[in-house]
Amino acid sequence: MFQAIKTPNRPFLFVFFCFLSLSLFAVEPGTRTKVCSLLEPGVPADYFLSRAFREQVDGFQSAQRRKAEDSKLSFERSVGFLDSYHSCLKEVGKEPSALSAETQSLNYLELGNLEKAWEWSELATGKSPEVTKDLVLLQTRIRIRQGELAKASEVLESSLHLFPNDPDFLYLLGNINFERKNWNQSILYYTALSFVIERRDTHSKYKFLTAKALGELNYKLDYPKISIKRYNEYTNAYKNDMEVLFRLAQIYFVLGDFKHCRMYLEQIREKNPRDIDASHMLAEIYFMDSRDTAPIYFATLKKEKKIPKDGIIFYLYQLISGSNEGLETKLKTYIQENPGRLSPRIALLELAEKEKNPDYQTLNAETAQYAYEYRQYYTAEKILRKGLSEINLKENSDEEKSLFYEKISSCQEMLGQWNHAVMSTKEALRLTKETEKTFRLRFRLAYLYLQGNLKKESLSVSVLSETLKENPTPTHYYLRGLAYFQLEKYKESVKDFSEAIKLDSKNYNYYFYRATAFDKLKQFSDTESDLKTTIALNPNASNAMNYLGYLYAEKDMNPEEANQLLSQAVSLEPDNPAYQDSLGWVMYRKKDFNRALLHLNFATSLALERGFEDPVIYEHLGDVYLAKKDPVNALQFYKLSESKRKADPNKDLIAKIKKVQKEISE
Repeated sequence: MFQAIKTPNRPFLFVFFCFLSLSLFAVEPGTRTKVCSLLEPGVPADYFLSRAFREQVDGFQSAQRRKAEDSKLSFERSVGFLDSYHSCLKEVGKEPSALSAETQSLNYLELGNLEKAWEWSELATGKSPEVTKDLVLLQTRIRIRQGELAKASEVLESSLHLFPNDPDFLYLLGNINFERKNWNQSILYYTALSFVIERRDTHSKYKFLTAKALGELNYKLDYPKISIKRYNEYTNAYKNDMEVLFRLAQIYFVLGDFKHCRMYLEQIREKNPRDIDASHMLAEIYFMDSRDTAPIYFATLKKEKKIPKDGIIFYLYQLISGSNEGLETKLKTYIQENPGRLSPRIALLELAEKEKNPDYQTLNAETAQYAYEYRQYYTAEKILRKGLSEINLKENSDEEKSLFYEKISSCQEMLGQWNHAVMSTKEALRLTKETEKTFRLRFRLAYLYLQGNLKKESLSVSVLSETLKENPTPTHYYLRGLAYFQLEKYKESVKDFSEAIKLDSKNYNYYFYRATAFDKLKQFSDTESDLKTTIALNPNASNAMNYLGYLYAEKDMNPEEANQLLSQAVSLEPDNPAYQDSLGWVMYRKKDFNRALLHLNFATSLALERGFEDPVIYEHLGDVYLAKKDPVNALQFYKLSESKRKADPNKDLIAKIKKVQKEISE
């Protein structure tokens, strides 16, 4: 469990005498009228209410002093006084008030009678003239105590648009969804909470809890660099959290950044010299990445008596110290029992190289493949280049070399080294004579030309056109359609996607991307048709749901269907800023401005968390604030939108800015 669900404490301070003047049983001065059969003449029924409040306060105070029995007795007495109060109300034909029902619900919650607590909270909700924060949080606490986390989340979500920037609501929603393992939903709320803390509540009690939660969530959702940033915010305040330091080491290991990985592991060893896990992980890092200094580190471990008598650390120590007898069998057995470890595979490969094992090339390719799958792309490339240097000594090995260059290209691609990946792919193409392999490598080359900042769409089209003459496959038409789309040649793009569909009519991606090209050509009916086909072929096609829902909203068409499509897209990917923006825009069109702001702020915070700012979201926020007759905030977001637009100035946006400026100045 990541962290226990915590609910915010709230002070339970009551001013009792204010209720006397508002009593339902007001007594004229000088009279001794009996207003309730349970009371003496002249005593108002509010006597029971005030006593109930007093006992409840005593119950909370006893609980804080850890006097459980006294606390229980006070809450039981509060229940009794409220029962009497409600009996008096019934005698005069009145029902419990929202306040008395909420108070009774709270009593039963503290006494552990959750069924009664929920019944009274529902009564309080029905009687309350408006939704209050305390009542929503009370119902949430009841659901949590019942173990109904999904229902607890529903209680909060149903009222979140009324309290969109409330840290307690956002923290609870983030935490509840974390406990339910709804990582995408949890990151949505924690990101929104971080956004609120940074701009409204910089000294929030949730600040570092939120940073830690976002570190873990971004790690789980494969945003390692954001995870590092959030964990570092947390460790600035909590420098000795060994769990987080170890997680940072793991993240850097995944990124192939062994330098920073070693740094955090060494910090753990310094702060906690008895830590075995960090010491052993550091040994594996030294073995894989720093063989010159590895013997020194293993000697240190031996001196510290941290090298076990068996297991991977012992086997690595054997290899480093030159004790290779029986080691091959031990390593193979260990790999079979622990297939998820990379260091024993690298050790076995090194042993094979030392002993001139004839299976070295096969083992080299397998080890590189495992390193690649573990996302150790630098390590994988290093292994492959060593294997390639061995192959270069052989005659008639062009096809083997070609395969190695293709794999090296894949490593370079994953490292974002696009030009290097292109050169390696070209070398693989030059060396091969196999027809199928040639087609595959041409496709890969065309794909690489479209990646990163290469912007070589025309070269991609040229390569694919050459291949399509010899081998007309749907994937080649599809990729050329994407290249034409990036070149803004939308008619050619539609034509290629259509050819792909003819050859493979069940691939929903082809319909989706043809829809985007139709949209650029202003062919709405074709766009709509293809998006509907995409959803029919793939009921989880959230991108098509978002696209179609947004189009409907823009054209003021099918408002209910637009809302349904976008709500479904958001439920599938709640942490997608584009989807949150679209749903916010639909709410704006429906004039539900509070919910519009909620989703647009979600979109803003998510985009910022991912490292970008979308001018469209800012413009939408400006539109909502203007509709809410808040021109100052509207102008702020319009100007922010304008500042983030890199292309030509947006004439409509400039007109909005001038209009709002004029309105403010008048």
